[in-house]
Amino acid sequence: MTTITIQVPSKARQKLSEVVKELGGEIISMSTDKHSAKKAKLLNEIRQGLKEVKDIEEGKAKFYSMSDLFDGE
Repeated sequence: MTTITIQVPSKARQKLSEVVKELGGEIISMSTDKHSAKKAKLLNEIRQGLKEVKDIEEGKAKFYSMSDLFDGE
C-alpha cells in the first residue's frame, strides 16, 4: 500500500474518507490542527523509512553505502 498525506478543506473530509474506504484504503490519521498534522507527517515518514529498511533486508531494494552516494556509483 501507499501512504499519502494531503490537506483538504474541512467540508471535503467526510466525502474523501468514504472514497478512500470504498477503494479499500484506510484512514490512518485525520486532524484539523497544524501540530497534529506535523505529527502525522512525521509518523508517516518514520513508517516509510522502516518499510524501506525492511525492503532492503528482504532484498526488494538496493542498499547504498555512504561511499556509493558520494562517489556516484
